[in-house]
Amino acid sequence: MTDSLLHSIALTLLPQVGPVTARTLVSYCGGVDEVFRASRKDLLRIPGIGPIVVASVTHPNEAFKRAEEELRFLETHGVEAVFFTDSRYPVRLKECNDGPVLLYFKGSALEWLNAPRIVSIVGTRQPTDYGRSVCEELVEGLLAYEPVLVSGLAFGIDGVAHRAAVSHGIPNIAVLGHGLGRIYPTEHRPLALRIAENGGLLTEFTHDTGPERDHFPMRNRIIAGLCDALVVVETGTMGGSMITANLAHQYERFIFAVPGRLRDPKSAGCHLLIRNNIAALIESAADVAMMLNWPEKGKVQAVQQTLFFDLSPAEQALVDIIRANPKIGVDELALSAQCNSGQLAALLLNLEFKGIVRALPGKRYELMR
Repeated sequence: MTDSLLHSIALTLLPQVGPVTARTLVSYCGGVDEVFRASRKDLLRIPGIGPIVVASVTHPNEAFKRAEEELRFLETHGVEAVFFTDSRYPVRLKECNDGPVLLYFKGSALEWLNAPRIVSIVGTRQPTDYGRSVCEELVEGLLAYEPVLVSGLAFGIDGVAHRAAVSHGIPNIAVLGHGLGRIYPTEHRPLALRIAENGGLLTEFTHDTGPERDHFPMRNRIIAGLCDALVVVETGTMGGSMITANLAHQYERFIFAVPGRLRDPKSAGCHLLIRNNIAALIESAADVAMMLNWPEKGKVQAVQQTLFFDLSPAEQALVDIIRANPKIGVDELALSAQCNSGQLAALLLNLEFKGIVRALPGKRYELMR
């Protein structure tokens, strides 16, 4: 473990320093180590940083003590920690201005956090038989598209989604509203162990942090930000699933909702999301895949074989740039291709029609896989 990791953990433990402030400090100081070397005078020059935050940064003894305890836990239990400046940090969460600056991961491979396709599934803690059945069918149907599944390990739809993913061998990630020193709910501990075998447990909280009420909305923003698409199976008009859906909407993620019976309160939230054009109505995993332009596993090779068929020189140049820079933003793409926005838009549209590239949230593009 390096001093930088100790400093990274300590930064998240400073009073009055949340994710946005932490990013500001690291950005202006030039690195997490430099934050703790900066003088009070230099810190006060940083926009938005006042005397209270400066006092917290310049008197970090308690934060360092707790950070050292956390390092010992990581080493003992095989937990990985990844700071937001680390290349292994989830690229999707980097797009979220309030995303956590540090993540703790216990599982089979940290690379799952940057998988090509990630779907989050959320819903009520008290699902109907219909909701359970639909959720199981959705997860089974997603198997053909090789995604990673994300949920929150809660009772209800979360648990149904995780169990179905484990049953079908789909890698899945449980995002926790507490530290890795425990599993909540305790009834899901065996399930959590199974998840860690082919996926992982993910949290922003230190190991001794309990499942406090205000931690779960924080967990929900990770569920929303980590995915390409969020699927809401059953939910009322209030609660965690609606919070997650609204966060996903802010993060410009694709949102899908499963319809239920009219006037069923456990489907009222799904209907509201659909009615307000926040979520698209889906009935199966194939609907999700179609809207995301995901080919089935057996069709990927066919798509790749036709990838460079009948392309103009300008289109071929764009394909080469996108292949070298997955999920490239439109501004960077225009700069690399040396064309104006109108020309770029026309070329990208042609490539989308040909099934060669697809648009992602946040005005980014990638090749069809």
